[in-house]
Amino acid sequence: MGSASRIRHDGRAWQVRIIAALLLVAALGVSLSAQAPQRVDAAPRDPTPTAAATSATTPSLTPSVTPSTTPAPTPETTPAATASVGVASAPPPPPIAAAPAGRYDGPPGAPRDSLAPDVSLPMASTSKIMPAVVALTYGKLDQQITVGPDVVAIENGGTSVAGLRLGEKLSLHELLYCLMVPSGDDAAIAIADGVAGSQQNFVALMNLEAGLLGLSHTHYANPHGLDAPGHYTSVSDLVKLTAYAMASPTFAQVVSTPSITLPATATHHEYHLVNTNELLQTEPFAYAGAIGVKTGFTGGAGYCLVFVAQRPSGTLIGAVLGEPLYNGRFTDASALLNWGYGLLEPASPGGGPTAPPSLTPGATASATP
Repeated sequence: MGSASRIRHDGRAWQVRIIAALLLVAALGVSLSAQAPQRVDAAPRDPTPTAAATSATTPSLTPSVTPSTTPAPTPETTPAATASVGVASAPPPPPIAAAPAGRYDGPPGAPRDSLAPDVSLPMASTSKIMPAVVALTYGKLDQQITVGPDVVAIENGGTSVAGLRLGEKLSLHELLYCLMVPSGDDAAIAIADGVAGSQQNFVALMNLEAGLLGLSHTHYANPHGLDAPGHYTSVSDLVKLTAYAMASPTFAQVVSTPSITLPATATHHEYHLVNTNELLQTEPFAYAGAIGVKTGFTGGAGYCLVFVAQRPSGTLIGAVLGEPLYNGRFTDASALLNWGYGLLEPASPGGGPTAPPSLTPGATASATP
């Protein structure tokens, strides 16, 4: 395939603040340092800023944004100015559902107790973030991809699928919605075949991109995320990858879509796709400002969620892996986001944080991507 190229972006760089306190492994602690990687063979892109800490028990968050020297695309909303929260005012992170604790060293000289964000774990369909990145890097949105026998073979009632039919042709853009909105394992295989000729070739590209992006605790064995030997990632790697992917307007639009209807064409039937990420949906799990990204579940990985929210005070990215309950990934994500925004948003005159803005997920769309 030659040297790897970066995601095709257009527009201004989206400056993403990562509160590394949202870097969770199997769901419990905090890490206050994360940085999106720079590709070694491409022009510099918008790096993810770091968050500094000065105490192991009472963290101090000072998010900052480092501008890209070669701006890349951005969603239209730009996060507000940097917020700084002193040690004395920073509340502890909320308790959440899962288990194994470790120790993570963030900024030099500032170790703290947390769940180790670099522990490699199975990640189920959060894996699909990387196939989307590979598709946007090596494919063309308008290319037509034919649904082959290996695609429909995975539609066995035991996996999440978009319902692709043998012999249909969909554009890569349409297949990205089938991949990321209903978490279609069938769409992952169709994209792999269409972009790289086979699943094996596509997985090689996924691992190549992981290496180029500096995801040192990540390896892929398939394009869909079903449990397999050698298929794993870490929370910090998921957040780095997501920060990179969200700089693509196409990716950001797809993962923020609560539901979409792909009208029937001469080559495929109508698809009505509903997002599995309930932070984008209605009560009880809807989160004001949520704009993505991806759910996952397998027996080996448990319930997983990579999430992004955007408010005037900043954009937060986080992940939970190994949640024991379906609801837990959404409630824990909301609790962590509330905590993060409590640190970012200034206090109101009454002493508490300012009320969240009226930001709600978008309505059902009917479109032809």
